[in-house]
Amino acid sequence: MNLLFVLILSVPALAEEQSEPISMERDGPRFGFNIYTGDMVKAKFTDRPDGKEYTPFTTIFGWQFEKVLTSKDNNNQSIGVMFQATPLVAGLEQGLLIPVFNFMAGVRTQSGFEMAVGPSIIFNLQTDEPEQAISPSVSIALGYTISSGDFNFPTTLVLTPNLEPDLKHKQEDGTISEHSQKGLRISYVVGFNW
Repeated sequence: MNLLFVLILSVPALAEEQSEPISMERDGPRFGFNIYTGDMVKAKFTDRPDGKEYTPFTTIFGWQFEKVLTSKDNNNQSIGVMFQATPLVAGLEQGLLIPVFNFMAGVRTQSGFEMAVGPSIIFNLQTDEPEQAISPSVSIALGYTISSGDFNFPTTLVLTPNLEPDLKHKQEDGTISEHSQKGLRISYVVGFNW
């Protein structure tokens, strides 16, 4: 009976040791650049069926919506779980409008290092081919956030492999040409939030 009484009294004490997760929302602007590599440079930038040539370096501008959940462990250390949604536009410096949407989930340490993974979708407004209008892929991000007072300054390197099927174009003489789109999109993004 005494053991049961001790167990009943210790349940509230155990519950108090468990801390509730702390939820934070951090939204803010993002800007940076993309570098395209591999066969996708030729397929999307320099050897286009419309005859236009673009450089495989584009600027990106957008807004990141972020939710972070953290809790402290017994050593007062915390690792946050983060969810990020980032709509962006790329290519404005070349007269292009390339909408991009990224959704990432990952972790951030108390010291500011972070890693995330998630889908990336590019909407290709420069094509008449329906199968080329949307380009889905998976991105991997590594970053570091510098905190100063109420402000945070994230810097992120994002790697996105392009695994789309080969592009097929009907030539004026009726023949079909194919272009591989394989390659890697390397993005460097900075910004701030509060």
